[in-house]
Amino acid sequence: MFEQVIVCLDGSSLAEQIIPLARGLTRTTAGKLIFLRVVQDPAEMSTEEDYLKECARRYGAELRFAVSPDPAAAIRTELEREPRAIAALTTHGRTAWTEAIIGSVAFRVLREAMRPVLLFRAHQKDCEAPNKITNVTAAVDGSAFSEKILPYAVRAARSLSARLFLVQALPVHRPKALLHERESDILESSYLHRLAAEIETVHKIEAQWEVLHGEPGDALCRYLKDVPETLLAMTTHAHAAAKRVVLGSIAASCVRHAGVPLLLYWPQ
Repeated sequence: MFEQVIVCLDGSSLAEQIIPLARGLTRTTAGKLIFLRVVQDPAEMSTEEDYLKECARRYGAELRFAVSPDPAAAIRTELEREPRAIAALTTHGRTAWTEAIIGSVAFRVLREAMRPVLLFRAHQKDCEAPNKITNVTAAVDGSAFSEKILPYAVRAARSLSARLFLVQALPVHRPKALLHERESDILESSYLHRLAAEIETVHKIEAQWEVLHGEPGDALCRYLKDVPETLLAMTTHAHAAAKRVVLGSIAASCVRHAGVPLLLYWPQ
């Protein structure tokens, strides 16, 4: 994994905050770093070309330009050309609406990429993403949907020689009388233990695990504050609300508050 990382730039310093992470990932994996700048007309490209060429030279990246009125479609096209590549984008994360959490371009890339997307939201102005990942934390909730991130989390941990963690957040107040058999299994911690054992058997990689308590988004963010150099891997989804599309609430909370890069996957 991370054989190719495509950093999606838009001419802003915000978009460049993910570059140190992307460079760190490709250095660790001896992969290829690509800067992709989508512009609406060639004149816009000429005004930025010298700066971006110098930026690409400084980070050892290949620079690509695409001319398109639709940045998300251009990024999707580039991903279709590079089936082993991961798109990397910076987000702003202001409100609960999807477009404000990750921006409309990032949202469409996440929805259409057919693979995980690397996202980072800086908590402070001019804060860059970490340049090294030593821990990959996969968040699961007992559902088959959430477990679709596990193969990617395993590949990320192996390619980065990072430790793999499995975490599950359980609400503090939950009537046991309403639990199904699978949910009871989760509460007894055997769910994470079983997943870790399966990963070790199938993938030959050790996975540590921990059960968290509290509202899932808050619990994950609290946990991650004590785990530096972490990549949070999870699935997400969207649903219609007030004629707009809202990112899954747990993923949205982590984008806004976790302070770590996320490997988000929207299974089709």
